Amino acid sequence: MRKFVRCKKFGLSAVLAAQITAVLQLSACGSGTGGGSKPPVVGGITVYPGSANISENSTAQFTAYSGATVVSPTWNVLSGTGTISSGGLFTAPGSQETDTIQAVSGSNASPPITINIVATQPVAVNPAAIAVPAGATQQFTSATSCASTTWSVVASGTSNPGTITNGVASCGLYSAPLSPPRSGSVTIIAMSGGNNGSATVTILFSNASLNSFANAANPQPYAVAYSGHDRSGFFSVAGSFIADGNGNITGGTEDVIGGSSNGPMSTPIQASTYTVGPDGRTTANITTGLGSGVTWQFVLASGQHALMIEFDKNASGSGTIDQQDAGQFSGAFALGNYAFGLSGFDAKGHATGVAGRVFANGNQTFPLGSDILDLNDSGSSSTPSNVTDSQLQGGFTTPDPATGRGTLTLNCPSFDTVLGATTGITGTLSFVYYVIDATHFKVVEADSTATLSGDFYAAPPISANMAGTQVFVVAGADKSGNPFGMGGAFVTSGTGVLDLNDRGTLTSPPKGGTNITTATPTLDATTGRVNLAMSISTTTSFQFAAYLFNYTPPDGLPSTGAVLLEIDSHMAVGNGVAFTQTGASGPQGSFAANLAGVTLSGGNGGQDIDGQLTTGNSGVLTGTVDINDVANSGNLVSGEPLTSASTIATVGVNGRGNPLTLASKFETNTLSYYVIDENTALVLEMDSNRVMTGMLASQF
Repeated sequence: MRKFVRCKKFGLSAVLAAQITAVLQLSACGSGTGGGSKPPVVGGITVYPGSANISENSTAQFTAYSGATVVSPTWNVLSGTGTISSGGLFTAPGSQETDTIQAVSGSNASPPITINIVATQPVAVNPAAIAVPAGATQQFTSATSCASTTWSVVASGTSNPGTITNGVASCGLYSAPLSPPRSGSVTIIAMSGGNNGSATVTILFSNASLNSFANAANPQPYAVAYSGHDRSGFFSVAGSFIADGNGNITGGTEDVIGGSSNGPMSTPIQASTYTVGPDGRTTANITTGLGSGVTWQFVLASGQHALMIEFDKNASGSGTIDQQDAGQFSGAFALGNYAFGLSGFDAKGHATGVAGRVFANGNQTFPLGSDILDLNDSGSSSTPSNVTDSQLQGGFTTPDPATGRGTLTLNCPSFDTVLGATTGITGTLSFVYYVIDATHFKVVEADSTATLSGDFYAAPPISANMAGTQVFVVAGADKSGNPFGMGGAFVTSGTGVLDLNDRGTLTSPPKGGTNITTATPTLDATTGRVNLAMSISTTTSFQFAAYLFNYTPPDGLPSTGAVLLEIDSHMAVGNGVAFTQTGASGPQGSFAANLAGVTLSGGNGGQDIDGQLTTGNSGVLTGTVDINDVANSGNLVSGEPLTSASTIATVGVNGRGNPLTLASKFETNTLSYYVIDENTALVLEMDSNRVMTGMLASQF
């Protein structure tokens, strides 16, 4: 088990990779407080569904949660003539109106819930509104018989809406999908005699949403990868585990390098547990061969992807969880091009970054003459070493059919001259990889030369260059060893916007304008390497080695990205990622969020945040965050609701928005966000309190 200590080293981000108050009123089914008692505080209680539109004389079932736990609150009708039972069943009046209800539990209360009562439907469906956990069932009824009624369920887009039964004797039994659909809700429709009626079902995340056995014929484990600091320094973890859909992790394996592990090691993931809350926020208590005491806190964007942090007093770190496609394990590193990005530290504790591309020849080899990399070691000499090495080669093994775990090697002269890789074959670094699918692999170093980890991606031909608008985030260390973060968006061979946070010294574009004067990607068509030059003034320009990769975003349409390695004299080392922008409208809906970086007080201690955010009208932002601030204040801040000071600004030039404010009782983070598409945005903290980078990923 790792133990944590406050650490002054800056850990590169592992992820480059949202209430209002009311006066209580008495109702027929609620109970008030006596004179002189303090009213409950809004927060800590969440009611699902969060609103409802139901017809006259129909019912709606509401459920109250505190975190992931269902509670039995006192239900109050704040306005209107409807009634609500002690179990949360609301009965609408026989007239059209708008009612509000609220749940109270101890000193906490939910935000008021609005219920719009509309005209009676030709076919009345009950309940007319309800929240159902993923994978659960719910019986719906109508006044018409099963023999004369046809039931159906629909969701927006191509999302799986679940199923509902039809039959002469029994009907209307709805089975929810294992993960909420894109819209977060589905519509139940009952048709009889040419008439119809409907009900709305809000689908909640549940333990069933994290499920390796969703397809029993093809079990699919999950790959986990994260990096951070413990008491001994920087560490990285990559592994694979099985989740049974019932709150149990039944087994797996992980590889750890750095920190208190005292070198690279592989250890089993033993029987562990997890609990998924209705908003996708999940707590997993992990036991490995090293012991217990490790907690993963993560937010499900879907049943296939999550953003995570380590959330215990042993360490702090950030990363991702991705469902693996076991059917593609055997095709790992098939014939073709692959780009990679690695970050971490050398053996002397200096920030180090690597980016490059290789060609897999179909014979478990990356042959010499087809590969290239850039290496930037911030402390290898009096000035950072920026090296481009085309003498790269390597190879890999076939992955384990159960876990997708394999090994690979990369060899080049620079690993010897810069990093001192002399163990075994001179100039060789060894890695363990885990297959996510045939186009994406998580890797972690498996030798003592350095502590590097990152990703390999399938890549386009060497003739491909950057095109269109690019959205990017970079994090690293400046020439003085201080943390910096950079983010923005630019039109290739055009202008753009750039934010820079260099240990609290902030640079931003003018309001409504641009500050990147030129952004030029220059392709070497013999290697596929792109030299990206960005200028923000006549005296300040940034240069990056960029290697393009292919990926498929949640909308299913193939797109491109690039791993970035800063290679100019302004910063010591910076690792990042860029994505081709395919949409620039502001984030709308529910999002998983992650931030990783350092605070700028108390010795640059690391901090990691994840949470669930929901955007509303007029810039309203709600949600809950979990903050690992053990390196600074010693605190693990769990389930902290955002306050009304949280807002999200309208998107501006090149898909940039500022500010995105996450305000809680613990701290306030002021961010810029950069839209990649309707599902994803990169973020950068732009205040003098912290340097943090991260991501927003649309849920469902």
